[in-house]
Amino acid sequence: MTHAISWFEIPTTEFDRAVDFYATVLDSEISEYSPEDGDDYDHETYGRAATFPVEEGEVGGMLVEIDEFTSDSGETIHYAPASESGIVVYLSVDGDLDDALARVESAGGEVVVPTQSLEEMEGHWAMIVDSEGNRVGLMSTE
Repeated sequence: MTHAISWFEIPTTEFDRAVDFYATVLDSEISEYSPEDGDDYDHETYGRAATFPVEEGEVGGMLVEIDEFTSDSGETIHYAPASESGIVVYLSVDGDLDDALARVESAGGEVVVPTQSLEEMEGHWAMIVDSEGNRVGLMSTE
């Protein structure tokens, strides 16, 4: 099945804080790329990065700490956390969405839209501002 989203990147200003925030809110392990782990990730070019857990065939994404990236063809892409406007990525929450929202403020974020029902999808959604100032949606089937 083709997904509308194939990959996402969430910019950070304080990488470790952002990793802790998402690990806490999503109650999940966020894995930092590490040269010690034998990966071939180019930290000089791409900065620090950590991936969200994903099963094979699912949409994945990562947290990134870099001001800008220059592609092989020479174009420069700037990275900075967003404000409370612009594109929104919705992350899946395993379990009760209210449990995840209860962890947002203590992890350094803000709940801006509490749990809302998605009857047509048999689930729920909410919106938060993360520890870096990014507006992010959360969705759960519970």
